[in-house]
Amino acid sequence: MTIDPLLQSLPVLLETKPELFSPADLQDLQQTLVPLEDNPPENAEQILKDWCKARRPIRDALRNLARDRELKKVKPSQANQSTRTTNFFQELSQQVKDKPKSESKKPDSDKSNG
Repeated sequence: MTIDPLLQSLPVLLETKPELFSPADLQDLQQTLVPLEDNPPENAEQILKDWCKARRPIRDALRNLARDRELKKVKPSQANQSTRTTNFFQELSQQVKDKPKSESKKPDSDKSNG
């Protein structure tokens, strides 16, 4: 099982463009990831891709990131591919869980200039 470049860009997008993810999006994404963390089913990538496709701004930003990353792509080894996939879902889930916490700690500098 290979992680789709679109999905590989999701953690980067969460970090660099958090404004694209509403609190409801983050909660829904977390609920989507929970069953995928420990033992992802065969269609785990498709489930996550469908989640992204349903949110057009997120999907479009992911496509741009994935396209940029394709230019720099190095082919990963095939060893431990299922472990790599499982770890991807676990790490992404943890990042989504941590996102609301990090947002609440940030000073709201954007709104102070208005």
